[in-house]
Amino acid sequence: MNPTMTDESVAVVPASLAALVTALCEFAPHQAEALRQDVMRVVQHRMASGLLSAAFNTSLLAYNGSPVEFTASTLRPQAIACTLDPFVPLFRQSCQLSALQALYPHLLPDDTLSPAARTALAALADIQTCADAARPLRFGSWIGRKYRPDAASTKIYAEMPPTARAFEALRHSPFPHAACASDRHALANAGLTLLMLGHYPDEPDAPTEYYYQWHSAEITLADIAAVMRYFGCETQFPALQALLVRALAALPEKTAFPATTYGFSVVYRPSARSQTHQPDSVSLFTLAPGFLGGVAPAAEKMEALLHQAGAGNTQGTPLLHHLIRRQVPLQFNVIGFAVDAAGRTGISYTFSPQQSVFNEVNLKAPRPSAKSTGAPLTTLLRQQQQASGAFASMVRTPDGRWYQDDNAFVTAQVVRTLDYAPETAGYIDKALDFLMRCQVSEGHFSFWPPDAHPAWMGEQTIVPDIDDTAIITELLYKFGRICAGTVRQTLMHMNGYQLERVDARLAAPQHQWASCQVFHTWMKAENDIRQLDCCVNTNALILLHRYYGAQASTIPAYHRIMTMLHNAFRWSQNDYSRLNTLIPYYAHPNEWRVALEYARALGVENLDTLIEPLKKWRATGIPAEIPLYRRHDGLYLWTSSSLARFRYLSVCHNHRSATTTTRK
Repeated sequence: MNPTMTDESVAVVPASLAALVTALCEFAPHQAEALRQDVMRVVQHRMASGLLSAAFNTSLLAYNGSPVEFTASTLRPQAIACTLDPFVPLFRQSCQLSALQALYPHLLPDDTLSPAARTALAALADIQTCADAARPLRFGSWIGRKYRPDAASTKIYAEMPPTARAFEALRHSPFPHAACASDRHALANAGLTLLMLGHYPDEPDAPTEYYYQWHSAEITLADIAAVMRYFGCETQFPALQALLVRALAALPEKTAFPATTYGFSVVYRPSARSQTHQPDSVSLFTLAPGFLGGVAPAAEKMEALLHQAGAGNTQGTPLLHHLIRRQVPLQFNVIGFAVDAAGRTGISYTFSPQQSVFNEVNLKAPRPSAKSTGAPLTTLLRQQQQASGAFASMVRTPDGRWYQDDNAFVTAQVVRTLDYAPETAGYIDKALDFLMRCQVSEGHFSFWPPDAHPAWMGEQTIVPDIDDTAIITELLYKFGRICAGTVRQTLMHMNGYQLERVDARLAAPQHQWASCQVFHTWMKAENDIRQLDCCVNTNALILLHRYYGAQASTIPAYHRIMTMLHNAFRWSQNDYSRLNTLIPYYAHPNEWRVALEYARALGVENLDTLIEPLKKWRATGIPAEIPLYRRHDGLYLWTSSSLARFRYLSVCHNHRSATTTTRK
């Protein structure tokens, strides 16, 4: 067996995260070390995942996908709370409570937990095992940490599976008020859906918090009063109503609740009050961006809200004032309006770092030996090819769910790794059949066959695009499925979607490096230059070279694409945040490098100055799952657990062939 070696890999982290953590530690020096360590454990796990920005902008925790969120409250103005999403967005990553405990054993050391705490955690784990295999958990579990002057405590957030078995397990659990929380029929009649539970296992009189989503984007004071009656705390409604009326006065509309997401949290303690169905506190939650609205900066709008509601002074919101003075770029996520059993009211708000800019970090990573590739090529082909002929990937949708996706592009990427030989011919032919089905009209190919639109996309449609059209056409021509005349007609159709105007005076950064006559991403009448993609154009370049051969460099579009690729890379300086601008539909710069290396192997010249510096983004070893594509806004993420292995086997095959040729 080959010994394990060490490579250096490059990770990224949001640039504003360090500034935010530093500012929070300045505000709460008594817990600075604990806060830093808690955040860094999660951040290091995400940096080591190889997902780059996808590790930091896909979490369901924060509005902008951040896996790190902080909370401040006017009821406890000196306290800071932190919530952390411990799981990276990979299909193979379990997100159940048991996986959280395995990843972060120091937060819940078994030898320090009381018997009651062990029982509670076991109950939460049992509830999550009741998730439906067809609809697995979306986020699973989060870690909460509350920092006070004298100590830090841990809170566990556990997603509630929407199954009858899970609610039955909750009903028999030791949590206070579980019987009411587990009555799905009554909750539905009240307009509520139970989303998750929050529990403090290391507190003696540990409260349990139930989080419910309101069924509509619209809500009224009458609706809120009805929910509080349902929870048996209607006597606290007048105090909450007064707080909400003051808060509404700070909004642009002044009178009504904005249409956005709403929910409730209800806290119970295992005490006598639980027996009388009286919660310890109730909060109305809403998404901060939708609730605040307006065009003013978010921090100013939050200050105005707190001031109008009677809490906007240095005594009530010292943390917010501190962060504003430090000019930390913040994303506000959730606002909570709370009332407790004594009638005291307060406002909480959660915030995360903005994530438009990323800093690079060098990591030392173990490189696995070649033994880790697993199955030989024919076995891998047999295991991975679907009945349709496609090679599947997994896609993560904005709601955190994962679906198998049989699409043209992953299938084409696998076929690119294969030579036509007796052992591969049948698989290639079947894959080419699938790719031909992806033609929508003459010279226009799409991500899926027209008759195989995935159910998880609903009524959303994707028009044909240059990327799929180029890569499919190139492979169909390579393997003799179409003739030169068909390729020529396809190129004529593609020419109808070329960029016509570049003006360096305009704001979009693409105007600094784009060239006229390169290809838009989408084959539609109206296109946005901000969706221009260098990897898409690399695949178009490959098609041009496949068709024209050595004469390709005389074609205007070929020359323009080549010029743009080099200009774009010089503009980026190989900086990650800028590279993201060059390839908005690719989740990792390594995918661009792979396309460029395929082009170079085909005979395209003058690519070394692009390929060599992009090698710093290569994953070390053979990843178990790699990020591939995304929607330009990052809300959909495609990954594959097999493409990296196909690529590795292709490299090994080419190396062996080169060695054999040299020996001859």
